[in-house]
Parts: sequence; structure tokens; C-alpha cells
Amino acid sequence: MAALRASLGLTGASSRGQPQRPSGVVREQVSVSNGLTSVAPVSLAVKPVSPAWTGNGSLLAMLEPVLEGRRRGNGRRRLGKMHSRRKQPWDSGLTESGEELLRKIVVLPNDECVSSVLTTSEPNLSSSELLSIMKGLGREGQWNKALEVFNWMRQSVNFRPDGVTIAVMLRILGRESQLTTVSRLFKSLREEGYPLDVYAYTSLISALSRNRKFKEALGFFEQMKEAGPQPSLVTYNVIIDLYGKKGRSWENILELFEEMKAQGIQPDEYTYNTAITACASGSLCEEATELFTQMKSSNCTPDRVTYNALLDVYGKAGWYNEAANVLKEMESAGCLPNIVTYNELLSAFGRAGLCNAAAEMKDSMVSKGIEPDVFTYTSLLSAYSRAGKVEQAMEIYNQMRTSNCTPNSFTFNALIGMHGKNKNFSEMMVIFEDMQACGVEPDIVTWNSLLGAFGKNGMYSEVLKVFRGMKKAGFEPDKATFNILIEAYGRCGSSDQALSIYDGMLQAGCTPDLATFNTLLAALAREGRWEHAELILDELNRSSYKPNDIAYASMLHAYANGGELEKLKEMVDTLHTIYVPFTKILLKTFVLVYSKCSLVDEAEDAFLAMRHHGYLSDTSTFNAMISMYGKKGMMDKATDTFALLRSTGLEPDVVTYNCLMGMYGREGMYRKCEATLRECMAAGQTPDLVSYNTVIFSYSKHGQLSSATRIFHEMVSNGIQPDSFTYNTFVGCYVNGGMFPEALSVVKHMHKTGCKPDEVTYRTLVDAYCKIGKFEEVERILKFIKSSDPNFSKAAYRRIAARVDDYDLRS
Repeated sequence: MAALRASLGLTGASSRGQPQRPSGVVREQVSVSNGLTSVAPVSLAVKPVSPAWTGNGSLLAMLEPVLEGRRRGNGRRRLGKMHSRRKQPWDSGLTESGEELLRKIVVLPNDECVSSVLTTSEPNLSSSELLSIMKGLGREGQWNKALEVFNWMRQSVNFRPDGVTIAVMLRILGRESQLTTVSRLFKSLREEGYPLDVYAYTSLISALSRNRKFKEALGFFEQMKEAGPQPSLVTYNVIIDLYGKKGRSWENILELFEEMKAQGIQPDEYTYNTAITACASGSLCEEATELFTQMKSSNCTPDRVTYNALLDVYGKAGWYNEAANVLKEMESAGCLPNIVTYNELLSAFGRAGLCNAAAEMKDSMVSKGIEPDVFTYTSLLSAYSRAGKVEQAMEIYNQMRTSNCTPNSFTFNALIGMHGKNKNFSEMMVIFEDMQACGVEPDIVTWNSLLGAFGKNGMYSEVLKVFRGMKKAGFEPDKATFNILIEAYGRCGSSDQALSIYDGMLQAGCTPDLATFNTLLAALAREGRWEHAELILDELNRSSYKPNDIAYASMLHAYANGGELEKLKEMVDTLHTIYVPFTKILLKTFVLVYSKCSLVDEAEDAFLAMRHHGYLSDTSTFNAMISMYGKKGMMDKATDTFALLRSTGLEPDVVTYNCLMGMYGREGMYRKCEATLRECMAAGQTPDLVSYNTVIFSYSKHGQLSSATRIFHEMVSNGIQPDSFTYNTFVGCYVNGGMFPEALSVVKHMHKTGCKPDEVTYRTLVDAYCKIGKFEEVERILKFIKSSDPNFSKAAYRRIAARVDDYDLRS
């Protein structure tokens, strides 16, 4: 096509108009209760695509200890117990009597009033001591009692809160995420005429920022600039930190520096450290380097926090050479690296895939007397995990356990994700058990990792069990959870349920992101539901996000799977006006959809463009071309493409060999078909069900029943269970040879092994008996269907029975 040729530097055709959108999408309802999406409407009739997890014990049995721990409150702070983090009397600002009063309030039952205790002790109290008691309660996590002390001071004539006391109270509420309470308190204090100075405003803004209420925090910041009090250096530092957490806000940070300069406020070390830290989320390496240079030129001395922040920026961006240079500069400046420094460097090497360098960094820190901590081990095993080195990752985990370094949730989540990615479900659940044994409660990432592992492999029943366990444990689904569920149902071939989850997501007040739309589009594309996909694409265009090449790739697949070739070509013409040249994802998608639609010229153009741009880096593109050539009988081109695959340094996978076997089978070259199966084994690939079914079908199609039977026994001995296609092949082979008793024995064997005969099975038998006029046998088969399988589709039964009438009419 013109658009494809343009990607090679040639001119292309003009784009055509957008296709008209269909109206009306019927979706199932998802009930929402207490912010949780109910899975009640999800149909249990959806069959898992792959076998269920068969590890030791049931999945629910493994989840139950976690749920029981949540019910008992494992790992939660016990009220009334004085913790070691609380300051001692000599540094708490309290007298001995004040310490005694604090202890009395801490152990006071929640249903008793703090004000009565304070009133009794009022003659011995001072404003400074009350402030120290509030701080002590805040350190104990008893924000409600700290608020009672504060409100008692508000009602007292002698101890009305000053600006410092107000700021402390706001900070305590902010640390405990009591946003409603802190906002209500601030409003009431303002209405009562309390002195809300810069410290109070800064504390409120900090509380809101800590809890990611960025819009509200920025609103109060604007109030300060408009009506006073004017922001201080600390206020600006808090806002810079806010923009760092928010992300994509570099221009806003630069504006803040200009404002500070205009106000005569000189940035300090904390300002620069915070701004450099903010660069990490956007991998703004050059900007961080510029800040570092400005910091040194403005007589602010970089400290260990500065260097570690700079290492974090470089590490997340993959600038591991620059990160290593930072370590050298740090040491030459007399600033000794600490464990955070080494961990940042180790993490940087790990992200870059330099596992050996990361391991050497760990050895280096040990040689300097710095013991690895949980972050060190977790970063190293994560590096091995990303590199696909499962054994080395588990070795690091075992080292961690033997060195008495207790893993945390990040450690376990990394291991669960690793095993899930590699489909090691039994090992994944063993790690989940270890997590419980270590007293580490699963967090939302843990649950999402389990959901993702099962969902991506179409294990529907396990997804449902984990999701129920997650809700039972008291976790609300977050955006990632909804996206995982949408993907899981999409891979199970249930786009209706994926749409239900999407509706439930909206009802729960969770705003979809680009990943949500892309995942939903992919689910619809698999089933060729292009009309529904167009509606979702319209919703994406109306959102704050814009479609990317992944979204458009799903639309192309939707049109191809739905047989809408004209819409497919219109979409390609439209994309030509958006992408010049086409991206790697789009070019690969063109190859896949054109080859699926047997559009040879267009597929070859796209394949040539990929080769021209150096994009041929995976086997799936080659497999699509080989499959297309094979189906079109273009054997020379198929074998040439296979040779090209090997010449690029890629290894053929089992799908590659399946495509070749299918081609040889269709061409009647059944011996060559089996020879390719043996070649697949010799190459270290494990044949799958499709491999054996292809060879069996090839032999049976050409009357080679003994060879087909031999391959069948080999398949079973290798642990691969036959499916309905396998058995139907033998049924067809037997009836074509007039061997009706043998065909019926296959049907009985299917019932015995739990592989129920389907419409194709019975239709093959009925057609064969009708051809030879044995209609009484057909009646027996129809009765057998009803008696042996009450759940057999009534529509399918009617279609089979109608074939008898068709034969009567023709005869």
C-alpha cells in the first residue's frame, strides 16, 4: 500500500475520512459496594484457556492464612504501648510529671475523655509542655488524642494555641492521612480568627501533598501568594517536592525558582536536593546535572543526600557510567558513600541489565565493611529477575535468608512477579507462603502480581479466587487491578466481562488511564468486535489521553479479525497522516494483520519496511510471513523466510515449526511434516498440542492411520493431553474408511477422559451415516447426545438434527 511504501521514503496516498461510528453498546452491569467492584455478574461459564494451577494444596488454602492474619490485625500498632521511637524524657521537652501525664493519656481507653485528665493536671501544665504532649501522642500514632489535647487548649483561657502549636497539629493529622479532619480544622481555625501564619499554611500544604492531594495543596499555595502570609523558603521547598511527586512538572519547578529569585529567597541545600530528586521521575538527567552545577556555584555544598539523589536520577535513566563518575566525585569531595549510595549504584547497574556489575558492587560494599540490607538484596535479585536469570535470583534470595536479613514486601513482590512471568506457578505460591511465614502482609502490588500472573495465562478460575481473596483481605481494587482484570478476561476470550469490569471501574470512581483503554481495545480486538472497539477509541479521544500506536494496533487487529478489510485499509491511510514514518509497533502490526488476511503484497511491503529500518528483532514477524506463505502454497518463499530468520541470529520457536508443519501437511508432504517435528525437537524446542495435532491431521488426511496412531501415542507419553480436535481427526479418519465401530469407540473414549465430544464430532458421524442411508444409526446418535450430555448446546443439537432433513431432501 501507499502508506507502507511511504515509510521507505516514497510518497503516499491522501487519507480518507474516519469511518462512521456505530451506535449502542450493550454491557453487563457490575455492582459496586463500598468502593469495591463486585464480581457477582461474572459468568462462571468461561473456560480457562490453560490448565489450572496444580501446585501443592489449593489456592484458597494458601490465601486463608493471609486473610486470617488481616482479621486478627497482624502487624498493626498496638495502642497503649510506648514504642522505642518516642523520645526520652531528657529530649522530649517534658518534665517528669509531664512524662507521667503523657503515659496516662496514651493508655487511656478510647471511650474516656482526655480533657478530664488535662483539667485535673491544669495547675502543673504549661503551653510548651502541652505542645510536647501533642508531639508525643503524634509519635505514638494517636492523632485523635493529640487533637483532643489541641481542642482542650482552644477552649482554655490560659493555653490558647499559637502558630507553632497549630502547625504541629496540622502536621500530625497530615502524617496520619486524616485529610478531612485537617481541612475541617484549618477552616474552623480561620473562622475563629486564629493566627494562621506561614507555618500553619505550610503544614497544611505539606499534609495535602503527602497524601497526593496536589490540586488542593496548590490552591492554598495560591491563596498565600494572593492574600498572605507570603510563602517562605520552606513553603517553596514543599511545593517543589509536590511537583516532584506529581511528575511531568519540570516547567513548574523552573517557575518556582524564578519566583524565589524575584522574592529575594535564596535556595538552600534542601531546595536543590528536592529539585534534583524531582528529576528522577522523568529521567531528567541533563536538568539534574544543571541543578547540581548551579548548586555548587551558589555556595551550597553538596552533601550525601545530594549525591545519592543524583545517583537515583542517573540510575533510573540508565546512565550507569555517569552514576559511577558521581561516586568518584563524591569520594574525592570527602563525602563518604553510605549504604544508600551503593544501593543506588547497584540498582542503576541492575536496571541497565549489568547483573555482574551489580554483583560486584555488592561485593565492593561488603569489602568496605558495609553490610548489605534488604534493599541491596532486593535490587540484586530484581536485576537477575529482569534478565531472566531465575536460578541466580533465587540464590540471592537464599543468601538473604541465611544472612538473617528479613525480606520485605518489595522482595517478595519481585520474586512473585518473576515466577509469574516465567509461568512457574508452584514456585510463585511457595514464595507467597514464605511471605506469610516472615510475617509480611501482602500489599496491593502482591495481589496485582498474582492476578497478573494467572490472568495473562488465561487461568480464569484462579483469577477469580485471588480477586475474592483480595477483597476479603480488605483491599480496594486500584487502577492496576482493574487493568489486570480487563486483560485477564480479554485473554480468556470474554470481552463482555472485560467491558463489565471497565464499567465497574467507572462506577467505583477510578479514572481509566491509557493502559486501561489499550487493554480493553486488545480484548475486543481478539474477538474482532470492531464496532465496540471504535466506541472505546472514541472514549479515549474524549479523555485526557490520546491514542498511541498500541491503541491503533489493536484497532487494526479488530478490523482484521472482524473481516473488515476496507476499514483496515482506511485506518492505515489515516495512520499515514499521523505517523511519518511508521513506528516499529505499527509496521509489525501491518505484517501480522495483512498476513492474517492473506494480503501478500501489503504484508511483503510492511515486512520490507521493517527490514529496512532494522526492526526485525523477534520471531513472531517471521512466523506470520511463513504462515501466510504456507497457506497460500508459496513454499519457496516460506522456506526462504525461514532461512532469513536464522541468518539474522534469531532462533525459530515452536510456532515457527508449527507453521512449516502446517504447510507441509496441506501440501500432502506428511513425511516432511513429521521430519519438521523431529527438527523442532533437535533444536531444543518442545512440541506443543498444535505440533502433534498438525502431524496427526496430516497423516490421517492421507489415510496413514497407523502413523497417525503412532504420533498420538507419542504425544500422550510426552504428557500432552489430546483435545477435541485430536479426537475429531480420528473420528473423521475412521468414518472415511468405513470403520464406524472404531469411530464410536473414540467418542466413548472422549467421554471417559473428560474431553466431551462437540458439534464437529457428532456432525462427522451423522454425515457419514446419512451418506450410506443408515438413518436408524443417526437416531441412536441423537438419543446418545441427549442421554450422555444434558448440557450439550440445544442450538448445536438442532443444527445436527437438521442435517438429517437436508439429506432426505437431497435424496
